Amino acid sequence: MDKSRIHMYTLWQILFFGLVFFVQNMSAISIIFPFMTLLCIPARLSFLPRFLEGWELLLLDGDDLEIKEWEDKKRAAMHSIRFTDVEESKHGKEESMEDEGIDA
Repeated sequence: MDKSRIHMYTLWQILFFGLVFFVQNMSAISIIFPFMTLLCIPARLSFLPRFLEGWELLLLDGDDLEIKEWEDKKRAAMHSIRFTDVEESKHGKEESMEDEGIDA
């Protein structure tokens, strides 16, 4: 994952924290502190996916089991891509040898 994406996520977290901290410390509006804290949940679920991909959010704040499942799926996909590439190159080599009249 690109470091700039991690920094962007961190900046969003700091912004949310700053807003909640500001509301908490302003006596005139501190009554809405619980509401501001509650708003962090829909912000994470609806607002952040507009700026970060789902897999990035998973890696940045997902639980360990979800991250492990994602890693396993990615590893399996990468393995199947490599296996497919090897098979295609082997098949392509056999075809080119047949085209040239060379026995494999």
